[in-house]
Amino acid sequence: MSAQITIAEARATALGEEVTVEGVVTNGFELGIIRYIQDGTAGIAVYPGSGSVGDFPDEVSRGDFIRVRGTLKVFNELLEIDPVLEYTVLSSSNPLPDPLPINPSEINEAIEGQLVKIENVTFTDGGSVFGVGNYSFSSGGEDSEIYIRSNHPLLGTDIPLAEVELTGIVSQFNSIYQLLPRDSDDIQITDNFFISAAPIQSDISQNAFRVSWETNAPGNTIVRYGTDQSLGNEMIIDESVNEHTVELNGLEAGSFYYVEVASSNGSSEIKAPISYYSTASRSSGEIRVYFNHEVDGNFSQGFYPAGTNSAVVEAAIIDRINNARNTIDASIYNTNRVAIVDALGDAYDRGVVVRYIADNETANLALGNPTPDFNVIRGNSDGLMHNKFLVIDVESTDDCWVVSGSMNFTEQNMATDYNNLILIQDQALAKAYTIEFEEMWGSEGETPGIFNVKFGADKTDNTPHDFNINGIHIESYFSPSDNTTAQIAAEIDAADSDVGFALLTFTNNTLGTAMLDAHNRGLDVRGIIDNINDTGSEYQFLFDRGVSVTQDFTSKQTHHKYCIIDANDSNSNPTVITGSHNWSASAETRNDENTLIIHDFAISNIFQQEFEARWCESNGGSGCTTQVLENVSDNASGFRIFPNPSTGQVQITSDYSFDGSVRMRIYSEEGKLLEARILRNVFDSGFKYETDLSHLPKGKYFIRLEDSNNQFVKPLIRL
Repeated sequence: MSAQITIAEARATALGEEVTVEGVVTNGFELGIIRYIQDGTAGIAVYPGSGSVGDFPDEVSRGDFIRVRGTLKVFNELLEIDPVLEYTVLSSSNPLPDPLPINPSEINEAIEGQLVKIENVTFTDGGSVFGVGNYSFSSGGEDSEIYIRSNHPLLGTDIPLAEVELTGIVSQFNSIYQLLPRDSDDIQITDNFFISAAPIQSDISQNAFRVSWETNAPGNTIVRYGTDQSLGNEMIIDESVNEHTVELNGLEAGSFYYVEVASSNGSSEIKAPISYYSTASRSSGEIRVYFNHEVDGNFSQGFYPAGTNSAVVEAAIIDRINNARNTIDASIYNTNRVAIVDALGDAYDRGVVVRYIADNETANLALGNPTPDFNVIRGNSDGLMHNKFLVIDVESTDDCWVVSGSMNFTEQNMATDYNNLILIQDQALAKAYTIEFEEMWGSEGETPGIFNVKFGADKTDNTPHDFNINGIHIESYFSPSDNTTAQIAAEIDAADSDVGFALLTFTNNTLGTAMLDAHNRGLDVRGIIDNINDTGSEYQFLFDRGVSVTQDFTSKQTHHKYCIIDANDSNSNPTVITGSHNWSASAETRNDENTLIIHDFAISNIFQQEFEARWCESNGGSGCTTQVLENVSDNASGFRIFPNPSTGQVQITSDYSFDGSVRMRIYSEEGKLLEARILRNVFDSGFKYETDLSHLPKGKYFIRLEDSNNQFVKPLIRL
């Protein structure tokens, strides 16, 4: 057994040697299972790696005075005792060492593992919220950074827009020295006058929007704004208030504005970092939702998907490509669908500018043999270029579209795995997606700027996030720059009644905790997780605590990345979260991902129909929407479809008296259920129902009407 030495002596001992030290523990589980200890000479990390004994760190808390015996090791350039061979808690509730006052430039090896304090700190990202990752700060003209891990108490809290006294433990990761704050007490605001609530945008219209913020003490209201960062316009309201609201009028539709808010109390002026906001566009705002498998229309509240099979989904993508007039930007993780790449090639041949970004380590078989004529680049070297979006004709108010969802353009993803696709006709959103695309592309032109491309952590938060799309509030976020996990967690935290989710992978601790919190406050929480055996999966964590989660027991893969919030409560804030972002650490911190948060009852109800179908199947239920129509003969003399054959728009009538609601189901020629709808409040002697079935591919179908007593079937020919 090694003799006890000081921590400073231990730090000077050769790697691989056994050491015994004593010190006060300066952190708890807010930093995970690692513990930092400190004596009068130095500090060091203690990590219970493979071969460690006992219940370390479960029995070790902040303020404990402990003796530790273990082996010296360097992990990602951090010196630590690992494994822990023996430990003893000698006493508890001891005062912590006084933090060592330093400047940012003094964060180095000499004080690694010690508790330190820096005065007059300002955060580069002040006004946003803490997520998982690194955050830069400055003091006295010197810079450094802090690191926030998953499940940290600061996650989702506001980054101060004021000077603070920053306390933390000096750590290191791959040659980068960083401070580890432990909780909100380690970030103490020292300013007397500061912005206490960051600016938010609201009441977005085509020519105006509001900006609101708060200060801790009264001051006047100042807004500077413009279409570039030189701003150029200023509004001042000389009324001393804590709560500030300004409406900017006379703006251009579908345009982005840089906005700086400020306030003066007569002796000093404070201001927030410049924000980037959008007005509403003049586009239609049409939204089309597709799934590549049937949904359960029994849960419809009068809203339905635009299509529910793989052929319809691929046809919708190719149709948008075929209708492109000027530009197509594609950022797709993987594609082997030659038909889609051929459509892009045809668009290029007719003069459309086609730019394509793919992942650099994925096969993308349809992009080779032959190589397309349009430009293609690949990224990202540190993670995945995992986006799934198209931007079409961004410069056209009426013809621009954003195509997104969970679907890769592969046969497996389109025909077999469960996926969603969403099309949005809105120029403002298309412009935001174009900014993101060109950040990766490295230029605004047809040719990529190879020396300017930015993927993963090199990107910045440089797009607006809030959009008014035909009266629907839609939020847009890109990873890893936009703190997407914090945004998702905030939506879950705001849920009032129910949460449902369908995910390929769920390993993000922050979101797992948010789901458990929703369950514990009495919400109806249900979830489908496909990869339950992923390292760090939240499945068992949630299951063991009573949350209603299930594995996908079907032969298909649940490739979705969606969450539905308050879908059954139109008086709340029904919300859908969808896109390419898996609920994982990689998606949050390394991958290129795109996420939409859609606040709308109709869209939520459409996704609810998909969720209920998958929930039924995953739980082995009978009568799920995968049923097959056994009798497909025409037996409905009083049931008419006109015109028939039809190119899409049809009128369905019946002389029969139904009992209040009619279930209408659409089957393929082979008898497979494609769609299910509830036609409510049908009474007396028959009904008339008009619908557009143009999303169905050409062919023969069967329409079935039924109530609790009867069912009628009639064929339909789609031309």
